[in-house]
Amino acid sequence: MEKPWLADYPMSLEKAKWLIDQQFPEVEIRDIQLLGEGFDNTVVQLNGEYVFRFPRRELAMKLMKVENQLLPSLVGRVPLAIPEPLFFGKSSEGFPYSFTGYKMVQGKTPYRESVDNKIASAQKLAHFLNVLHDVPVTQAAACGVTFDQRRRLDISFQKVKLLENAKLVKRLGYAEQANLVFNYAASVQGMKQTRHISFVHGDIHIRNVLLDHSGVLTGIIDWGDVHLGHPAVDLSFIYSYFPKQAREAFFDIYGEIDNETEKLARFRAIFMLVTLFTYAIDRHDKPLIELITEGLRLAIED
Repeated sequence: MEKPWLADYPMSLEKAKWLIDQQFPEVEIRDIQLLGEGFDNTVVQLNGEYVFRFPRRELAMKLMKVENQLLPSLVGRVPLAIPEPLFFGKSSEGFPYSFTGYKMVQGKTPYRESVDNKIASAQKLAHFLNVLHDVPVTQAAACGVTFDQRRRLDISFQKVKLLENAKLVKRLGYAEQANLVFNYAASVQGMKQTRHISFVHGDIHIRNVLLDHSGVLTGIIDWGDVHLGHPAVDLSFIYSYFPKQAREAFFDIYGEIDNETEKLARFRAIFMLVTLFTYAIDRHDKPLIELITEGLRLAIED
């Protein structure tokens, strides 16, 4: 099983503490905890107020540098909490990549939220994306943001990977979920894309959103995939997490989208869910598997 989330350079809590001590002696480390190990970064929490992200591969370091240029211009401008970079670590003999410490975005990841909470979250997300997608492309480009280099919405190209991952999900014992994807993919053809370019987050999914104590959206994290591309990339989360009532509340604020954008957003939603599924199975993450299963049903059947 190919595991793209495995690190080229793993990070332990001990090494993270040592690196922070060495480069930021003004920060008193009273408590340090591992928050998670994603595809691109190992994330640690410091004193309950800072988050340090350590790249797991060279590409992640390059993406982080773009974040560091971009995020300060967005803090306070978008109507949800986002990470604010404060500490800029340098590569060294102890670790070959630069790394960043941020003011922590407080919140919890989604699990079993009520329909009312999802409606409230959808409304907040609509306001957020209206502002984000209205950021001038020239301003984003000046911060180092480039056009999509990964063909995220090239359906013919991405469908091959979608089917590969669905076959893997089936081999690993989740035939029901995989068959949903196979049936969906059989009806999907290459979709024509009109030239619709916006500044997009690029990676909004259930691992990159945070909810407040009541279960309503409060923050968006992990901005490493920002790019100039089709807004359907961000709208995909509408189809992978929200039921019909919440989607209606979203579009009442965001505005209606055309059929092409909806189809692209649904495809991206399903692609991301299946990609996350292989990760969740490998990590034996039952809550995430449950969320993905529900997300597939929403994106495909609803």
